[in-house]
Amino acid sequence: MATNEVAETQRSLDAGVQNQINQMINQENGLKLPANYAVGNALKSAFFALKGNNDGDLIQVATHMPEMKTSIANALMDMVVQGLTPAKTQVYFIRYGNQVKMQRSYFGTQAALKRLSEVHDCWANVVHEGDGLEIGAQNDRLVVRDWKPTLEGLDKEIKYVYAVIEMADGTHQHTIMTFKQIKNSWSQTRSKGAVQNKFSDEMAKRTVLNRAAKNILNTSDDSDLVVGAINNTTSNEYDDDQTAKDVTPKKVTDLIGNADTEEPTPPEPVEQAETDEPAEQEEPVDTNTDESSSDDIRSIENMKPGDKQDKDTVNNILDGLEESENHKGDGDDASSTEEGQGELFPPDVHSKF
Repeated sequence: MATNEVAETQRSLDAGVQNQINQMINQENGLKLPANYAVGNALKSAFFALKGNNDGDLIQVATHMPEMKTSIANALMDMVVQGLTPAKTQVYFIRYGNQVKMQRSYFGTQAALKRLSEVHDCWANVVHEGDGLEIGAQNDRLVVRDWKPTLEGLDKEIKYVYAVIEMADGTHQHTIMTFKQIKNSWSQTRSKGAVQNKFSDEMAKRTVLNRAAKNILNTSDDSDLVVGAINNTTSNEYDDDQTAKDVTPKKVTDLIGNADTEEPTPPEPVEQAETDEPAEQEEPVDTNTDESSSDDIRSIENMKPGDKQDKDTVNNILDGLEESENHKGDGDDASSTEEGQGELFPPDVHSKF
């Protein structure tokens, strides 16, 4: 029963992909496959590669995993649209969790780019330590003027890799990367460079060729299906599901720079509530508060109901008494002073008013 289920899964994948490709071909200005490219043969090679994958029989796993079956169908579609086949080691299939992704080899990238009408040929070369390399500029474009490889350099470390795309009009476009740049690109892949480091030369050439093709692919007049499939396969290699990092600055100085180099912003004035009475002015502190207070108290005690006394003078005397008591209260709580403000005056003073 299990064998029948696997066979049915393979048949449904094969029929589904072929039907979809036929619809694309039959559309107006539809898909044009390379000459001598047989869709059926390419799919047979792909199923063979999927069943003999390093992660096991992926067709069998997909039988009970709809998500994986869908991903396999998409990978097969991209493979056929680009005119590639595993039989020529142009593609390979890698499992990532519940999905299967198709990736191109260096030869697959070459074959896919040659499908573009603007591209006549493309290749990449590895420059090892000890090799001679001369670069320059022509019409504001980087060019490789001379490369002198050595036999001794083949066993030495990679220093640079450059790609050349020969356009249909005979011009050449050069792209060069240092090995440090290449390894940094590998660190962004799903395998974090584990696969690339095992086959450094071929993988490095493919990485630089993919970069060289970006400008051509995204400005090409060729079929969107082909360009889209090439871009999809390139992006399959990179991890787009990484958790986003919080880049919010932890300090205000992260946004405005060093606070010591900038003038501080003056604080905004605090608006006071409007009242009918004018704000009280602070009175200067009189050092002879004890003596003046006693005189003021005596002057008020000697007042008679019939005496004509200036009201403002009386208020000023009272204010002065209040200030003197505030300064005499060593360690008194300010809040308690406000609440018990009436206790600042002797009882006999209050009895006069």
